[in-house]
Amino acid sequence: MATLGSEPQVVTLTLDVLLARGFAIGQVVVVHTEPSALGDSLPRLKAEEEHYARRDPPVVFRYVPIKDGRFFPRDITSEEEAALLLRVLYREVAALKRERRRVHLCIAGGRKVMAAYGMVVAQLLLGEGDHVWHLLSPPELLRSREMHAALSRVVLVPVPVLRWSLLPSTISELLLWDDPYRAIQRQREMQDQTRRQILRGFWSQLTAAERRVALALTRHGGSNQELARRLRRSPKTIANQLQSIYEKYRSSLGLPEGARVRERLVSDLASSPDVTGEDAPTGAGSPARARQ
Repeated sequence: MATLGSEPQVVTLTLDVLLARGFAIGQVVVVHTEPSALGDSLPRLKAEEEHYARRDPPVVFRYVPIKDGRFFPRDITSEEEAALLLRVLYREVAALKRERRRVHLCIAGGRKVMAAYGMVVAQLLLGEGDHVWHLLSPPELLRSREMHAALSRVVLVPVPVLRWSLLPSTISELLLWDDPYRAIQRQREMQDQTRRQILRGFWSQLTAAERRVALALTRHGGSNQELARRLRRSPKTIANQLQSIYEKYRSSLGLPEGARVRERLVSDLASSPDVTGEDAPTGAGSPARARQ
């Protein structure tokens, strides 16, 4: 799948490299704005279809307009146009993933917003077997607009994807919809649920005394000495309890031993009063003043 701008060779150069690397490409999906705004890009690309149809197996081209009824933007320059782009990209990738196809997404063509929204879709829907690519080529090759070139003149760079969905079951759920905004909202809900589950697990490991210290730190901040005075404990006791709290917090979140977590712990607990069973602390979200 590729987004199309004024340089149609981006599609063919990327395809040539992928085929040379041995990827079994059966279909090329070209997403584009209103054709009159693309100059000769679509006609030049369509002229290459016969070249790829002669391959064994053949490569078929399919063109997907960024269109909704009569709304067919010439460019992506507004929020409404960008939202339509996202819906079209999401719908097409979701359809391919429902068919259990491997997706190679090229984000080198067209406006930068196309690449940005392409990455959003990749984060939502792509799996371990899929790829996102960016094409690098010399300026003179781009200016020449050659549809094919020696492979040594182009570089196809894999783009790392930080996937929102870590479990296959999550991706399967997102594929039920064609609405990316609903999928994003659902993903946020699932992330929040996971975060709260982790915090509840951490909270359940604390002793009653450690919980009182953690709540005092979250509500009031202050140094260890100030916490000790507030809770009527010795500074050494407070230090030991805080050390135990930090160790359990690091373990629950999978953080490295010795990582500084005081402000992060306060932020998490302040934003999740339901986890501690307490009302939201005064000044919730403000970092503790003291250092670990």
